[in-house]
Amino acid sequence: MVIALLTDFGTKDYFVGAMRGAILSIDETASIVDITHEIAPQDIRVASFTLRACYKNFPAKTIFVAVVDPGVGSNRRAILVETANYYFIAPDNSLLGFIFDEEENFKVYELTDEKFFAAIVSRTFHGRDIFAPVAAHLSKGVVPREFGAQIKDYIHEKTNKPRNVSEREIEAEIIHIDRFGNLVTNLNEKDLPENFTIKLNGTIIGRLQSFFAEADTGELFMIWGSAGYLEIAAFQASAAERLGARIGQQIIVTKL
Repeated sequence: MVIALLTDFGTKDYFVGAMRGAILSIDETASIVDITHEIAPQDIRVASFTLRACYKNFPAKTIFVAVVDPGVGSNRRAILVETANYYFIAPDNSLLGFIFDEEENFKVYELTDEKFFAAIVSRTFHGRDIFAPVAAHLSKGVVPREFGAQIKDYIHEKTNKPRNVSEREIEAEIIHIDRFGNLVTNLNEKDLPENFTIKLNGTIIGRLQSFFAEADTGELFMIWGSAGYLEIAAFQASAAERLGARIGQQIIVTKL
């Protein structure tokens, strides 16, 4: 069984190794994949985007363990979400909101049966002591309902969608900035007319390209990214730096 990990732990400390060890001590046959551990600390929104962008590339029945958990040790719940093809284990803090938005059939269970946890549960490291052991037991055949009761009142903060602000204008936003400085918007093809421009921080961008090298060095343009969203990019440069952009910033689409 594949167990895929996504955290904000980084790789400098022992945290990721401890999670991997906790899994393998229960299921030594598990195949562990590290999606990333470089999510910015406590950045639930970027963690959610990152997981959404890649989970469908994994084989059916993959178990995803996503730990970006500002509420660790508090009364926030730990949950397991079962969809038709995958399992997701995470804190109940809206990280898995994309599932609730996009999947038609899913079940959510609260993780409460302590026999599936570590013998001693730290108040600061549920990734090692709760989420990793549950993933390992799940990979060995424990069914989701054994971990705890099904719940309906899970946290679901709906993601912002583009909205029409006039007959010709759509308000959207930047939802992610990748390591190259490309700006990922929340716009997909169904949101947009055939011809349009984007305005961000006073700069209007009207060129839509098929690939990066169509532009001159430093030139700003739009491109459809691999996650299915419209991106603002600059060839061999950072669009984020050129435009002074940040995550959550609004952009205006103008229909031509």
